[in-house]
Amino acid sequence: MNNDDFILTQRLIGPWTIPVIELAGNARSLQLSVSGVIINSEPNDRRERQQRWKVSVASRVKAERGKEPWNPADRYAVSLGFAFHPKNHGNQRQMDVENFVKPVVDALAAGLFCPPEQNLQDIARWEFDDSNFNTLLIHRLEDAPRPEDEGIAIGVSARPRSG
Repeated sequence: MNNDDFILTQRLIGPWTIPVIELAGNARSLQLSVSGVIINSEPNDRRERQQRWKVSVASRVKAERGKEPWNPADRYAVSLGFAFHPKNHGNQRQMDVENFVKPVVDALAAGLFCPPEQNLQDIARWEFDDSNFNTLLIHRLEDAPRPEDEGIAIGVSARPRSG
């Protein structure tokens, strides 16, 4: 088996079924959903809203990961599902989903890798190492039927590098 072996499957994460990439072999996994208005990385989104969104995502990840941080040197496959409600974004039906990915990846890395004592509210710069997120699957789900149904599904698969 080489380092790039993975399996594509479907998982029910929160209220959504999303495609998920899982690393083959002895991999650990984490799956969770976060409800709320998804905030993008565009400068017109106020910094306070971005901060609150990142803290919300990172807090859920940290709670699910266990007491100890995961190893940032491991190999990671990350699957993200985004369910938007257009009214939450000015009734835009055609949103560039990639603008919403970076804040989630920043928060995911913080939640996985921060020390247990880290107060996520105090993070000023979201610079946790996500360079080993080697495989990334981004899926735009069907639009959420109600504004309160908006949110994301996250699937993470990780295993130590061989060699």
